[in-house]
Amino acid sequence: MTRQGAREADHPGRRAFALAAAAVVVYVLLDSGRAQFRDVPLLTGLGYLAGAVAGGRAGALWAPALVVTGWGLGNLALYSPTLADLHLPESAAHMLGMGLGVLVLAGLARLGVVASLTGVALSVLLSGALFVAQRGQQIALFNEPSGYAALLLLYAAAELVTVQVRRR
Repeated sequence: MTRQGAREADHPGRRAFALAAAAVVVYVLLDSGRAQFRDVPLLTGLGYLAGAVAGGRAGALWAPALVVTGWGLGNLALYSPTLADLHLPESAAHMLGMGLGVLVLAGLARLGVVASLTGVALSVLLSGALFVAQRGQQIALFNEPSGYAALLLLYAAAELVTVQVRRR
């Protein structure tokens, strides 16, 4: 993967705004019951994708956006009545989805989007850790809609810090 897009400006302020908006949407959809807990990977992945697009091709978030959105798509396939006859194991659905996300990222990298193998690896690693924490109910925050909205807000806050640091 390449850093070709690094010549384009990065926009962490725009990314922060998009992430904060996504956090509100994720919280409202989950808290109101319009989305189910199984939709969390797709919703948060789309939130990261909104942040990546807002930040530009040279910005951060492309790897987590596509890996987590892919995980969410795999989860969607897992619960799809259309694919029920496949009897997909949960882990296989997740790996297929994440693999699709990485493949899309590789294609976008050829078009100038900044993509790093480290970003992909960290995205898969942290997604797996969050999945284990939620399944094992080790951290109560990850059993609530507010936990995932809080992660998006935390990332938005980090982006705002980036804006301030760059101004100095």
